[in-house]
Parts: sequence; C-alpha cells; structure tokens
Amino acid sequence: MNRSKHLYKISVFALLLLSLSLLSCSGPLKQSSISAHELYKTSDVIEFNNNSIGFFTTSVPRSNGFSEYKTAVSDIIESVFRVERADLSVIQSRDIINRINSSELTHEYADMLQGYELTGILDKKVLKKIGDILGVRYIARPKLTTYVERTSTRLSAFGLALISTRETSVNISLELWDVETGNIVWEASGQATIAVEAMRVKPVSFQDVAEHASRSLVKKFPAPAVIASP
Repeated sequence: MNRSKHLYKISVFALLLLSLSLLSCSGPLKQSSISAHELYKTSDVIEFNNNSIGFFTTSVPRSNGFSEYKTAVSDIIESVFRVERADLSVIQSRDIINRINSSELTHEYADMLQGYELTGILDKKVLKKIGDILGVRYIARPKLTTYVERTSTRLSAFGLALISTRETSVNISLELWDVETGNIVWEASGQATIAVEAMRVKPVSFQDVAEHASRSLVKKFPAPAVIASP
C-alpha cells in the first residue's frame, strides 16, 4: 500500500515536471491590464497649442511609505509628456523647485503643499505667484495613489509552490490647476497591472508599470486645437 502511494507521488511529480517543461517552452506568462479615466473637466480649459505647463513634484500618501517614489513618478510622467505631447513645453519639477527657491517663495510653497495635504486645495495667491515666475497658465500636480505587489500560487505539489505569479499594480492621477483662477480644471487617472511568473523571470519593476500607467493617463490629456486652413 505504501509502495503504491509512493509510486503515485512519483508519477504525479513526473507529470508536474513535464508540465513545467512544456510551460517553459511556451515562454513565461506575462499579462497586463492598462486603462485610464478622465475624472473631471471644466469648460475653463483653454486649447493647448505651444503652451508651457509646469509640474509640481508628485504627491504621495505619507502613511503608505511611498515617499521614495516621488521623484521617480515625476521623472516618468514628465518624460512621457515630452514624448506624447510634443506640442507642449514641459517645465520639470526640479526646475520649478529651483526657481521657487531663487524667488524666495520656499516657505509659501511649503505652506501651500501642507494645506493641500489637508484640504486638497492649492492656495490661489501662492499658485498665482508661482505661475508668474514660471510664465505658465497651468500647473500639473501628479499623485501616486496606489502601488501594490502581490504574489499568488498557480501550481503547487506536496506543499511546494512550483509556479507562482507576481503582480504589480500602479495607479497615478494628475490634476491640472489654472493659476489665474486658482481652480482645478482637469483631472484623470491611469492604472496599470502587469503579472509575470515569479519563478523564471525578474519581477516587473515599479518604473515599467508606472510608465504604462502614465502613458495611458497622458493620452486622456486635452488635445491640441485643430486650426482650420483659411
């Protein structure tokens, strides 16, 4: 009886090894889900043609330990904007920080961001000052709202995980503020989830997933005006 059980386990294990071999030949699993949604838009948004847009540093939830990703998200979304919307002149968040500091608006800027964390509002007076020194009508405020990594088992035997899947999800939103009125005039979010087999390939990096989320988000950005021929 024990011998039969032993042979049965060997047969099952051999079958599992064969299955793994066939899966290896077919290449590693990679699945993705990418989407974007326009959340808000007012009629105050002017048409964008050769306009400059300033980018504040990415906002992240303090309680989730996302602070280390602030600069990475800013770099990614600003880079995607330069590629996908070549009609716009992007003023990078680092340049804005330098110009705010040079203009001695550091404390006002810090107080404005602190107030934003509590109210979701950017102070109109400070926003206007920053818009004036930058020479822009609009300021973009990216937010990293979700970053999750999960691992699940797809195939196991005898208490061992033979095939596991690692899933990475990132959600990024973007607010557009009018410095003249102090109002938010547009907002959208982009989400990307990519799953790969954890056993045979490296996990998808945060940067890769964030880039997919950013690109889907930027595609929702108000399109440039089409100027009719005379």
